[in-house]
Amino acid sequence: MRLAFSIDPDQGLSEQDELQLVRLAADLGYLAAWTPSRDDAAAFDRCLRWNAASGLDVGIAAVPASGQTPEFYAAQARRTWDGTGGHFTLVVGSGRLEHPAGDMRRYLADLRRRLPPGQPLFVAALGPLMLRVSGELADGVALNWCTPAQVAWSRERVHEAAAAAGRPTPAIVEYIRTAVDPDPQVARDRIGAAVRPYALGQGGYRRHFERMGFAEELRRVQEGHEAEWDPALLSAVGAWGEPGTVRAQVERLGRGLDLPIVRVLVRRRGDAGSARAVLEECAPVR
Repeated sequence: MRLAFSIDPDQGLSEQDELQLVRLAADLGYLAAWTPSRDDAAAFDRCLRWNAASGLDVGIAAVPASGQTPEFYAAQARRTWDGTGGHFTLVVGSGRLEHPAGDMRRYLADLRRRLPPGQPLFVAALGPLMLRVSGELADGVALNWCTPAQVAWSRERVHEAAAAAGRPTPAIVEYIRTAVDPDPQVARDRIGAAVRPYALGQGGYRRHFERMGFAEELRRVQEGHEAEWDPALLSAVGAWGEPGTVRAQVERLGRGLDLPIVRVLVRRRGDAGSARAVLEECAPVR
């Protein structure tokens, strides 16, 4: 399986540890290194460091359209595209745009004309309206927290929109949160902590989890009837467990994706050893 990986700066790893892990990932056969982003230049700087250290393709998923102007992101993307020799992918999400689907059409058109020729522009999408926008306008689609069935549902809608627009179906990628630990309860808790702010929030992600059939579980956890998430939900959208058990989960969750992205979750902030365990557990078979 073709795999990329992601290191989130919120995991608290030092810059030196990140660079060592990126080089390890290149040696293990991962194709690309991805990072989440806020509305500043930090993620673009990380991509430049990681590419210089490893030679890997790099990507950002996703910058929030509501956070900066197209001019800002285009300037940063051009700097990163040039600095990596054309090995950079930019994903844009709607963030807090008031009318996400309609506003994103205008935003993407403005951003696209400012990017360097050949720069891939992906869109972060969950619901049917943004999936349609992605199929019509983007080079790729970045999903998030999806079951395999939801990946298939999303691909169908992207394909329909692209076909109606007379374009090829965009590539589909997704972060797969992954935790590996000798104590499977620790790994399970890491996935649970990662999913909580998304699933129990308001707006698009809450609707996304409800669309996948988890409305009752969300209500139960939110009302405090259960101290922990149902393992079935966590296994439906993330990969977790002890070494030797997680790679098969990543393969299952990656079906239907053009590029699964293993998003590393560590046992505790700054724990480079547990990040290394994730990369080694899920290493692509050459």
